[in-house]
This record gives sequence, C-alpha cells and structure tokens, in this order.
Amino acid sequence: MPPIIEFTAPPLPHYIVSGLSALPVGGKHPSRKNIGAFDLLVAVRGCLYVGEEEREYEITEGHALILRPDSYHYAYEGCREESLHHWLHFQILGDWRVLDEEEYWSSRGRSHESDPQDYLSLHPFATTAYTLALPQFTRLAQQQKMAEIISELTEMNRHIHLPSVRLKQQALFQEVILLLSASLESDRPTPQSLCAERAASYLREHYREPFSAKKLGKAINFHPVYIARCMQKMFGCSPSVYLLRLRIDQSKLLLLQTDLPVERVAEEVGFNQAAYFTASFSRFEGMSPRKYRQRFAYNKS
Repeated sequence: MPPIIEFTAPPLPHYIVSGLSALPVGGKHPSRKNIGAFDLLVAVRGCLYVGEEEREYEITEGHALILRPDSYHYAYEGCREESLHHWLHFQILGDWRVLDEEEYWSSRGRSHESDPQDYLSLHPFATTAYTLALPQFTRLAQQQKMAEIISELTEMNRHIHLPSVRLKQQALFQEVILLLSASLESDRPTPQSLCAERAASYLREHYREPFSAKKLGKAINFHPVYIARCMQKMFGCSPSVYLLRLRIDQSKLLLLQTDLPVERVAEEVGFNQAAYFTASFSRFEGMSPRKYRQRFAYNKS
C-alpha cells in the first residue's frame, strides 16, 4: 500500500506555488531529484504515470499523489491520452516522517497523552504540538472542491506582490491539507462510491454525447435517482453538472493545445451552441474561453 506522510504541527505546511498543466499524448511529468519541496499532483483528466524511487503510480482523474522533497521521481511512461492536472508545491518546515499503512493505523490505536485537562491546568499557555497524516497516494474524497481551491490559489498568484494575498493563500492552503487528510479516512470504497464511479466512468467515455439520465441509468444498471444521490455524495454535484465540468475541463486542453476557434472547441466537447459553452465556461472559470486561452496558452507543452 502507498505510504503515509505524518507531520508535526506547528508549524503548519507552507504553500509555495501552484499551476495547471496540460500534457499531450506522449507528454511526461518532469523527472527530478531532491527538489526540496513537496509536489502535489491532482489529475483532472487523463492519466499521469509517475514513479518515486521503487514505486510507480497511475494518477487518474480524482486521484492525488504527493512527491517527497528528498526523493527521485520520474515519468515511467508518456500519457496515453491528452491529460490535465493541477500541481502544487509546498513545504513542511517542522518534523515529518513516512510510515507504512499498517504502522500508521497501529500507532493510532495507542494513546500517548495524559488527560488533556490535567495538561492544560499545568501548562495554560503552552503551545501543544499535534500530528496530521496525509496519504501519499489517494482517491480524493472531495475532488471537485480540491480542484476549485487549487485553481483559486493559482489565480491568486497574479497578485502575489500584495502581502494580504500571500496571507490569504496560506490560510486557503490549509483547506488543501484538510481535504488530503480527510481522504485518508475515506479510502475504503462504499456501494455509493462504486455507483458514482461507474457513472463518472461512463460520462468520461461519452462526454461528447447528449446527456440522458435514463440512458445513463440503463448503461450502468442503476436507477437515475440513486445515481444522482450517489454522485452528489461522492462528487458534490449531479450527473449533468459533472458532465458539464468534464466538458469544460476537456475544452481547456483544446484551448491550450490547439488553435481551433472557440465555436469548434465547443462542438468538439459536446456543446450544441457556442453561446451556451461560453456562458458555462465563464461561470465555472471566471473568464471567457478566449480570455483563458490568452492568459494560459503560453504554458502549453
């Protein structure tokens, strides 16, 4: 099983920088050694094939991998399809260690603390250290929320020269840490999560087609109402909204990696009307498709 990274706070993990990267077929995540910072990768679409030391990971949609600052990580295979992922560099300035899963859960079953009321009465002004654990590789419990937070952090980099923005980034980044920690507690699949994942998988394969709740239910053999309830719990949205976000994410790839007109991009990802595509893209991304291309096209690989 993937290792677990446990750290002592304070101090809290420190945000450095983040971004959104698109990789074409055959594209690879850069290979690096001892970069001095943790590198969080969150897949939006496609798959990254990344190894660290002797372990190899397939980072598919909704999964996250933390690459350690003291290790060699590398791409062991190029992308088999166009892929999109968030990346975020952060640092833990305090103590941290790597545990295997058995060791971690075993240590959680043992208590090393005395009565907290007794401690507070003896040390009323002391700073009490505590530990937090992050799964090195996990399926995110709230992948959409994670993507939204990292996107907001990346957008805030445009105003990084303002001290108030830097402080807001550090506060917002703690939500990333909490989401990663929460994923450790919810790694075991439930019937609801399995249903939601089957529905999501179907939508990923058929995102260009018109949406039909009835057709989706028939395809994966679940009632549409149950599917909607499971996806709301798993992804925080209905199947139709999940599909809309999927199309928007795919359109980002086309905007960054091709020179197709916006109208053609809309058609390629399943929108019947370019105006509806532009309105939907603007609502989710806070800017029009043309503005998005102008701002981020220089990052394309």
